[in-house]
Amino acid sequence: MIIKNIFYAILLGVGMAACLSQNDQNVEGATAGTAAEQPVTEITEETITPTADQLRIAPGKVGFVTISDDIEQMRQTIPAGFAIADTMLQQEGTQATAYIIRPENEAKGILVEQQCDADCKVWRLNVQSEKYKTAKGIGVGDTYEKAQKQHPINTVTLADGGLVAVAKDGGMTFVLDPSQIPANDRSRLTPETVPGTTRIKAILIY
Repeated sequence: MIIKNIFYAILLGVGMAACLSQNDQNVEGATAGTAAEQPVTEITEETITPTADQLRIAPGKVGFVTISDDIEQMRQTIPAGFAIADTMLQQEGTQATAYIIRPENEAKGILVEQQCDADCKVWRLNVQSEKYKTAKGIGVGDTYEKAQKQHPINTVTLADGGLVAVAKDGGMTFVLDPSQIPANDRSRLTPETVPGTTRIKAILIY
């Protein structure tokens, strides 16, 4: 059941990442599957450089945002040096509110997706900015070869038209740019046969 839930999260996440690449051409700073953003709420007038910890990617967490965090509390505790904006996603044909958190003066950051029952909680984090890195120095824009050395890959699969690599340490999935891989070859790829120069275009944390 856990594995089934992980792959369900990956399937939805890659669909959002695919929408993002199209939306980026129209709206500066927009992220996976977003419609036009609402005006960004700046947290501070003074430019503050984020710390390495605030830009750290880890299983279950990106910077100061953790999976299962309360959304309202998250919105009220954005650190100085960051901005937050509401956005809309299309999830299984239904619009859903999500949040873009980014360092001030940066076009991209992370997309925070939520699940709501009685309260809304952080469900998944979609890293779009190259500023964010794992503890081993891997981030968006790095090559598959570099990521594989630092975060060994367990599975490579096509999900909703996207190519993803799931890290063995769990909770971290690399969305790969397949543009340099022939379409007929993508479904046959394994962790050992993905071209090393393939770039990472997003990182999903769940």
